[in-house]
Amino acid sequence: MELNLHANATTTPKTRGYIQRSRKSVAQLAAELGVSETTIYRWRGRTTVEDRSHRPHNLVTSLSAVEERAVCELRTSLQLPLDDIVEVMRRCINAKLSRSAIHRCLQRNGISRLAKPDRPKAGVFENAGIGFIHIDVKYLPALQRRTSYAFVAIDRATRYVFVEIHARRDGATATGFLKRFLADFPHDVHTILTDNGAEFTDRFAVDKKNKPAGRPSGDHPFDQLCKQRGIEHRLTKPYHPQTNGLVERFNRRIAEAIGREEKRGSARRTFVDHADRDAFLSKFVHHYNRTRLKCLGYKAPIQALANQTGPNTFAGTTPHLLLRP
Repeated sequence: MELNLHANATTTPKTRGYIQRSRKSVAQLAAELGVSETTIYRWRGRTTVEDRSHRPHNLVTSLSAVEERAVCELRTSLQLPLDDIVEVMRRCINAKLSRSAIHRCLQRNGISRLAKPDRPKAGVFENAGIGFIHIDVKYLPALQRRTSYAFVAIDRATRYVFVEIHARRDGATATGFLKRFLADFPHDVHTILTDNGAEFTDRFAVDKKNKPAGRPSGDHPFDQLCKQRGIEHRLTKPYHPQTNGLVERFNRRIAEAIGREEKRGSARRTFVDHADRDAFLSKFVHHYNRTRLKCLGYKAPIQALANQTGPNTFAGTTPHLLLRP
């Protein structure tokens, strides 16, 4: 039961019920409960213990019927905010109307709050067979004054993840990462989706002559490797990272896992050195590939990758995170 008492109430529902049931005199109850005799008379004359409404029986409004209908129409038809309604009413109908009077009008009619717009439906990735790979680079927190980058590849169909840690994020590094991923991945890769970073494409390179505007030239080493292997290299729409949301979400998982790690040592650092951090990420990827996921029908990525139907055994499997200088 929700208890809704007047702000200055001196009694509670339990006390009020006691007053109504008691056969003591008014003076005795007032002295016993520490309240006035008026309070005793009030609650003895009632049959309920709830506070009555303090709203006036007759509401006085400064708006005429026409003005009130105009205010309601401006809100319901045009969805105007309060300040805009005030401006319209003052300019077009009555210059003496107050903002508070219009606000009370909206409250009386139950339209004081604008309806929130419907949230756009979350995008859903198109179904794809094994071999549609999302690739991205995750900036890792600087450690020992050195910056590192996590190159992440995730298969859309199986959610299998492959990660390498590098100190550079150029085209040669990205191409080497792709070569090692293709050697590790047990299925044919038919499509790769990346953003427009310079490590993946020269789509927006400004220092390249005779290149089609807004299009890759095909000379980037990452594009050349894809062409050699018969892989379609797709690029996301500029400033739309959600297009590559699958790998972006895994990057956020990495950040959340690092944030949950307890700080250690006198310096209160999350990781002592790069080897400590890399070992943590290796363990994280290892466990993720062996975690049953709802989106896979409660199978683990490595199980979906192997097309297994029985329990997870994963005999002979190794963590798929490589550490490169």
